[in-house]
Amino acid sequence: MNKQINIVAADVVQVGYSVGLYAKIRGIDNKKAYKELLERECFSLNKSRIEISPINLLSDIEIRDSVYRNFLSMLRLENKHKKYLNSIGFLDSSIDNELYKSVPKSYIKRRLIGYSMSNDYILSGIPGFYQEEDFNWCFSRTDGFFVPIYDKNGYIEGLSIHLDKEFNKSSDIWFSSNNKINGTSARNWPMRYNITENTESALLTDNFLLGNLIKETINAPVIAFQNISNSYTILKEIEDTNIKNITFVLRIPQCNNNLDYIINRMFRDLISLGYSLDIKYIKNYKDFFEKDFNVTYTLKKAA
Repeated sequence: MNKQINIVAADVVQVGYSVGLYAKIRGIDNKKAYKELLERECFSLNKSRIEISPINLLSDIEIRDSVYRNFLSMLRLENKHKKYLNSIGFLDSSIDNELYKSVPKSYIKRRLIGYSMSNDYILSGIPGFYQEEDFNWCFSRTDGFFVPIYDKNGYIEGLSIHLDKEFNKSSDIWFSSNNKINGTSARNWPMRYNITENTESALLTDNFLLGNLIKETINAPVIAFQNISNSYTILKEIEDTNIKNITFVLRIPQCNNNLDYIINRMFRDLISLGYSLDIKYIKNYKDFFEKDFNVTYTLKKAA
């Protein structure tokens, strides 16, 4: 029986190398990993071709920060993306500081970068990176540029991609590699800046670029997010603060039914908790510099 298990386990490692990954994560040998995976029904002995779903735990934020900073240092920002950032109000210095970089279109370049990164880091657990059928590492490509998302301590949690063309009515997507070989899914990380224990008022926006622009220009406390499906993420971000006044800054062209639902849901959740809430709509990124940006918006829709 043991001999049979050894033979089958060897075959599994050849066809589905995720057994080895699972073993490494769990700190066990491949045979024990194989038995555990059988118990979890990740694959079946009755199938002629064994398929194993990736079992990648998200890497610690210190590791993600190191990987992404090294990764971005290998890239450049295309001129069209720099012009776009300048056109919406970013200075060259802030563009450099925020590490905006274009997503490489060249497949060969992505392969070479993936190979180089895999020599320095374990890329399992890093959203956006995955292995191809020849087991070499690569990363996802979407036309646009990377926007690093920082946590409150300045670590890069993940990368957002600002798209050259909108997809499914969204201008931003996460750099993720779910459903890829040895890939890892991104999370819906919010970005928070300039929020301390004494902060009582903050701006909230559904766009990371707008959040960064507010941070760079008026230095206001801000929380930014993208593509969330409920209010829980925002509630978790403010529950450990002294924030009492929240202003939603939303771009009119990007407003949609899902976002309206989230706003209304958050109003219902937060008004009952004693928060003072407001909404300000803008047509473009620079509108909040104008005097009429301070005109309040009625909360009748949320009531």
